[in-house]
Amino acid sequence: MAGNKGYINLPWQQHRHGARYDRPFPAMSRPECIGVCSIDARRDYVDDASGASYLMEPPWPRLPIDLNAGIEDVIRKPTDHATKDLEFVLLYIQRHKEQLLRKRPSQPGSLGLQTDFITLRGILRQIMCMQYEWKRVFRIKATLLNGNIYLAKEDTEEQRLENENMTEAQLNMCSWGFKFEQCVTSAQPRGKPVTNVPVNEAEEFMGMFRGQLAGLKLLYGAEMDCVVSQEPVDFKDPAVLNSLKFVELKTTAYNMNHNQMRSFEQYKSANWWSQSFLVNINTIFAGLRDAKGLVQKIEEIDVRTLARSKPWNPSAMAWFLEQFLRQLKQLLVAIDDPFAVVQVDFRERRASYEVLRDPEHQILPDWYRKLLQTG
Repeated sequence: MAGNKGYINLPWQQHRHGARYDRPFPAMSRPECIGVCSIDARRDYVDDASGASYLMEPPWPRLPIDLNAGIEDVIRKPTDHATKDLEFVLLYIQRHKEQLLRKRPSQPGSLGLQTDFITLRGILRQIMCMQYEWKRVFRIKATLLNGNIYLAKEDTEEQRLENENMTEAQLNMCSWGFKFEQCVTSAQPRGKPVTNVPVNEAEEFMGMFRGQLAGLKLLYGAEMDCVVSQEPVDFKDPAVLNSLKFVELKTTAYNMNHNQMRSFEQYKSANWWSQSFLVNINTIFAGLRDAKGLVQKIEEIDVRTLARSKPWNPSAMAWFLEQFLRQLKQLLVAIDDPFAVVQVDFRERRASYEVLRDPEHQILPDWYRKLLQTG
């Protein structure tokens, strides 16, 4: 029986910024999009592609693009959104239970998924980058139910206070990325962007992805910026889903100074690469903006070249994720309690865990647990 507190042993020292790393990339399947859903303006789940956006066709909007236009009317995402993200994945499973759920021969009367982990792309990305961003605090909660492990992110008290005390300037800078998306996408293919309405940051278009990492099976949701297509996409067709060209939209500083360039090389580029890699995105369009929020240039970036001549290593990032997931699985199997929640805190090159069992710590709602019972 595992203890109620301890540490997950991770290879924090396997690679340092700029050092050589020769271990080959672990076996990993191409991420497969198996479905989509939308989150509407009220943060309600919608089981369709109504939230999808299409990248506008060239030419781009006239430069510079003012990312502050209409910012006084922006509708920002609720601060507790991270705790609810997993629930959207669970709702997708509920709506597509015939496709995803199977009876478990080893546990009569129960259903499960043919995967090891159910989570969000953002959680996987942050774990991949954690060995390089070890000063950052990151908390996740995990529970094992019917052979499947569910992972959810939770803000620490420090992070909650930091979010609550953000200045207006900081909030506006966070909103610039959403405004850039509004300026270069449309709701229909070959459509024109609609930029004279408030940006609603609560709206999302989510893709559900399936993949394998060194034998570990993963199912995860990911917020997708837009798709490239000159014709309307049938998001219900599996063959179409598997051939879709999604792209990522970003904003970053134009004419970076030394500190900005160092931050991009060491951290931001690693986040961009891992975020795109996990959903098979090959292209990022970056709005290069000045300090006033004016986009002066739009740059196309090939994700496959993003890791070249960087101090971080993609293989080391993938192995770090694999080691964490594998050891977390071993821990949860040893605990063997469907109501046990393992809270993991990444802090100062340590991953400490605590086993929690009180109702307020549960990450799976009662309705979902009932869904996995066959009666």
